[in-house]
Amino acid sequence: MFRNRFNRSILIVVLLFIMLLSACAAPATPTEPPPAEPVATVPPVVEPVPPTEEPPAEPVTIEWWTVPSEEYSEEAQRALAKAFEEAHPNIKVNVTILPESGFSEKMTTVLGSGEGAPDVAFFWDNNWLPQALDLTPFIERDNFDYTMYFPGFWNTRALWDDKVVGLPLGVGANFVMYNKDVFDEMGVAYPASDLTTEEWNELVVQVNYPEMKRWGGDRPRGPFRAIFYNYGARPFSDDSMTVEGFLNGPEAVAAYTWLWDLVNTNATPTTADLEVLGTEGTGPVDLFLAGRLAMATLNQGHLLNAIEAGANFGVVPEPQVEGNERYVNAWSLTASIWAGTERPDEAWEFLKFWVGPEGQEFLMLNGNLFPSIPEVLQKSPHSDLEAVQEFFKVLEFSQVAEWTTERPCNSVVLRAARPVWDKIMLNEVARDQIKAELDAVVPDAQAALDECRARFE
Repeated sequence: MFRNRFNRSILIVVLLFIMLLSACAAPATPTEPPPAEPVATVPPVVEPVPPTEEPPAEPVTIEWWTVPSEEYSEEAQRALAKAFEEAHPNIKVNVTILPESGFSEKMTTVLGSGEGAPDVAFFWDNNWLPQALDLTPFIERDNFDYTMYFPGFWNTRALWDDKVVGLPLGVGANFVMYNKDVFDEMGVAYPASDLTTEEWNELVVQVNYPEMKRWGGDRPRGPFRAIFYNYGARPFSDDSMTVEGFLNGPEAVAAYTWLWDLVNTNATPTTADLEVLGTEGTGPVDLFLAGRLAMATLNQGHLLNAIEAGANFGVVPEPQVEGNERYVNAWSLTASIWAGTERPDEAWEFLKFWVGPEGQEFLMLNGNLFPSIPEVLQKSPHSDLEAVQEFFKVLEFSQVAEWTTERPCNSVVLRAARPVWDKIMLNEVARDQIKAELDAVVPDAQAALDECRARFE
């Protein structure tokens, strides 16, 4: 029993000791969980969405009417349009090639109706110019350098009624071509560039050779061209009011008298001669190349023909009158935009290309064009030839057209005065009767001038 009490006492002591130790121990502090490791967030894979592309705009198509010629063939012009399209993919050019007669007829019709005209075309008829778009705003906007053109051709072909109605494409002019072989054969010195009208008449006699069926030279194509202007002659007054004292004035009488003297050298083909030869397909250039004309008044196209034929020739201007201003019968073509076009900006871009430096150089190198831009003209494949350089000099003279283009009644007055020209050419008037013959046509010429002027007032 004692043992049991003893054992119980021991157990109690042990329990008390354990309790005492628990009471003395520091209370346990709860442990914070370690910070969580950052978890890399993988963004979702997003496929790139291509930007919304608008379909390319359709190219704008413009209409271009033109004609083929010795200066620029149909193939050359179509190639020009293609070159433009490659440089301007937003513009297409629909090319219509028409024969010259068909072109004039069709242009007159569409411009008369006010519908269906091409965006870009030649406006070579003054009656069409009122329907040509004024290019002044485009020139000013683009700082287009119109001074690149020969001034004479700019003034006569681009300007009309205080507007810029087009750009001048190419140049042409009359000048004298002489056959060096003929002059050498005859032992006669070549004509000089300052040849006068009197010297011309003497020269045609010196190189005339009837036994060889060769003439010394030819005759002017009509009155009041370069030589008449060299004399200072005009068919009527500057204000287009008066014929008297002009058509029959001293300057005109002197010019007609020179013509009478030339005809009476018998060293030039008559009108009948040329008509007969013309039926055989022989014109002045053919007679010149065949050695039957020692000198001939020809143009730049004939010059190229002579170069191609290997002719030995030279060039001088038409004869002058010493002390007077010198003139040239020259021309160019006006390339314009129709005032009714619905695509003026695109038409202007093409016009600048066609008649600007790029287009004119293209037609020069791929055809026979002589450009109206001196800087481009000097790049001509034939520019190293002396005859070609002489032609270039002729282009610097004052132009007959500078007077005539401002006076639309010029042609009707000349028609009224035609009988005097015809009589001289046919040797049907005496030299001392020239003034009287001119006096006789003055009334008809004045009536024609008055009637014509009324249409433009």
